[in-house]
Amino acid sequence: MQKILEFIKKYVWLTAALALALVLLLAAGGRLFFVYKSHKKEKQELDGSKSRLDGLYQRAVFPSAANIAREKEKLDDLIDDFNELRGWMAGEQVEQDPMEAAEFMTFFENTLRRIRERLQTGRVAFPDKYAFGFEKYAGGMLPAPDDIPRLVQQVKITESLCQILPDAAVSQLVSISRDEFESAADKAAPAAARGRGPAAPAPAKTPAAGGEALHSCQHFKLAFRATEGSVLDLLNRLARLPMFTVVTRVEITNPRKETSVGPGGWQQGAGKDGAAGKLPAEETSRDKRIVLGREEIEAVLEMDVYNFGPPIDFKEDRKSKGTRAAGS
Repeated sequence: MQKILEFIKKYVWLTAALALALVLLLAAGGRLFFVYKSHKKEKQELDGSKSRLDGLYQRAVFPSAANIAREKEKLDDLIDDFNELRGWMAGEQVEQDPMEAAEFMTFFENTLRRIRERLQTGRVAFPDKYAFGFEKYAGGMLPAPDDIPRLVQQVKITESLCQILPDAAVSQLVSISRDEFESAADKAAPAAARGRGPAAPAPAKTPAAGGEALHSCQHFKLAFRATEGSVLDLLNRLARLPMFTVVTRVEITNPRKETSVGPGGWQQGAGKDGAAGKLPAEETSRDKRIVLGREEIEAVLEMDVYNFGPPIDFKEDRKSKGTRAAGS
């Protein structure tokens, strides 16, 4: 022991350095121990996560019978809601009706006769020999076979629109127009038939009801003369039609312009001495100041008549989906 103390006294700095090195070595060892322990813990957690991931990959989770049954119930509810909404909106919509050209001409002439008789009975004036938007067929022209189903549909819609005119006390039918879808095909007739070179491709027609689309619409325009009350009555009757009809534009023109109320409540008129001037509105009679409502006005109504596609069948829908999935 004495020798150790003498050595320490003799080599003080060396002893201090050795002591410091020992302390540092112990600190590094302790730090290494804790790092190794943490690494071992994290490695165990990583191995556990990898084991769970491998287990998830190896599990046969698809298809799950419970999930399939649940999704089928949701699909059935969705299709049922769609069919219910479609049935409510479709109502008694006018469907396309294919027929032969000769049969169409007979149907067209009979329908024109019914429309004219209905308007004449209801005291609704209309132009002589008016064909209600089908003038070229009234002249004896046969329609193209592909156009007949939609033409039949438009003739029926036109008849439904004309049927309510007498009920609304419309005094005069000025005109009625439709989507002349066949005109586009006529303009794109093969140029080779006219000796002008190769034929141009015909433009695509607007999809009509009865196809695979969810809905389609056709535009109609009605110009007539009636009182204000008759116009409002006609709008209400259009809203109550069995076919889904949406009025897109209303234009009303008052042909009487001799009476008007100017700014400041002054009535345009003649003075007591016969000279032109302004009279207070209260000095004019109420009948002269009330213009709209007692005389006929000119009105133009534009509307879209909608058709909705067929309802979705539960079994057919699943079958078609299964077929598409197998093909893909």
